[in-house]
Amino acid sequence: MADEQREEKLARVRLNFFACFRSDWLLRLIGLYGGAAELLKRPPAEIAGEGGVSLETALRLARETAAADPEKELLLAQKAGAAVLTALDGDYPALLKTIYDPPLTLYVLGKIENMPAAAIVGTRRPTPYGLRTSARLARELSSMGVAVVSGLARGIDTASHQAALAGGGATWAALGSGLGNIYPAENKKLAEQIAASGGAVLSEFPMGSAPLAVNFPRRNRVISGLSLATVVVEGGFESGALITARFALDHGREVLAVPGPVDSPMSKGPNSLIKNGAYPAENAEDIVSCFPADSLYGLDLKAPKPKEEGIARRLKELSPDAGRAYAAIKSSEGGLNADELTLKLSWPVQRTGASLFELEVSSLVVSRSGRYSRAE
Repeated sequence: MADEQREEKLARVRLNFFACFRSDWLLRLIGLYGGAAELLKRPPAEIAGEGGVSLETALRLARETAAADPEKELLLAQKAGAAVLTALDGDYPALLKTIYDPPLTLYVLGKIENMPAAAIVGTRRPTPYGLRTSARLARELSSMGVAVVSGLARGIDTASHQAALAGGGATWAALGSGLGNIYPAENKKLAEQIAASGGAVLSEFPMGSAPLAVNFPRRNRVISGLSLATVVVEGGFESGALITARFALDHGREVLAVPGPVDSPMSKGPNSLIKNGAYPAENAEDIVSCFPADSLYGLDLKAPKPKEEGIARRLKELSPDAGRAYAAIKSSEGGLNADELTLKLSWPVQRTGASLFELEVSSLVVSRSGRYSRAE
C-alpha cells in the first residue's frame, strides 16, 4: 500500500474511534477537507467554523482521535485474522457503500462474497413457530445461493445463522460490539463457524468495543445495508427488528414480514408491517422475487440442493438424540405422537421433548394434530 493510501486508511481508522458523530457526518467532513488525514490536521476552531459543529464537539473530536492508536488497532485485527476495510478498499461491500451513512471502517472476520443477500431478523424471545420459520427461510435462501444476513443475537438471528450453515450456504453476522468482544458470549463458537465456513462476522466498532445498547441500532443499519431485502419474522412494536426494517426502507430496499397468529404478541410487529404495505413472506421465492432484476444473475432459483443430502447435513448439526428421534419418526408410517415416541425409544418425557424441539426448529419434522412426521 502506498504511503499516502496507508496514511488515509490509518486516519479513517482513527476517526472511527470518535463515537459522537454518525458516519455520514464524518464523511461530510472528510469530503470538506479532501480526506480523513487532512481533516485530522485541521485545528478545532477551523473545523467548528467551517464544518457546522460546535467548538466543544470539535475539541472533543481532536482529543478522542489523538488518544486512538490506529497502528495498534490494525495489529489487533491482524492477530484475530480480521481484515480492516474502508471505502478505499476494493473488498468493501459494494451494496453497503451505497447507503447514506456507510461505516467509516469495517472489521471483517471471514469474507463477504459478491453475492445477493437477504436479512432475516426478529425477536430474541421467539415462539417455536418463529424459530421454525426463520430456519426454513434461511435454508431455502441458502439453497438458492443467497447469503443470509442477521445480527448473531439470541433467538431468530441465531436460528437463521445456524440454518444457513446447515444448508451449506453463506451467512453474514453484523455485531453491536467489536470482533474482539463477541456478543452474546454463547455465540462465540457460532461466530467462528460462520467465518470458517465461507461467511463473515463483521463490525464497524473498534476491536475491543463493548456491546453497548447504543451500538445495536447502528448495527441494524449495517444488516439492512448489506441486504437486497429484509424479512422480519417475529417481534413486538419496540423490537429492534422493526428498526432494521425502517433502515431498509430508508436505504430503498424491500421489506417483507412473516404473517403470524393474531393473538401472539410476537407477531404484532410483522403483522403491522404487512398491514402497512410490507410483502408477506411465506417462502424464499417470495423474498427473492422482491430483489431488483439485475441482482438475480447467477441464481438458480429452481435448483435446491438434493433433499436427502440437505437432511443428512442438518442432522449432523443436531444432537445424537435428535438423530435417533428422527430415525424413529421416519420409520413409522403415519408418524408418531410424543407419547408413542417416548415409548418406542424408552426415554424420559423430557428427553423426547428436547429432541422434538430440535427437530421442529430445524424443520426436519412437522406436527399435525399432535403427530410428528417428516417435513416434506
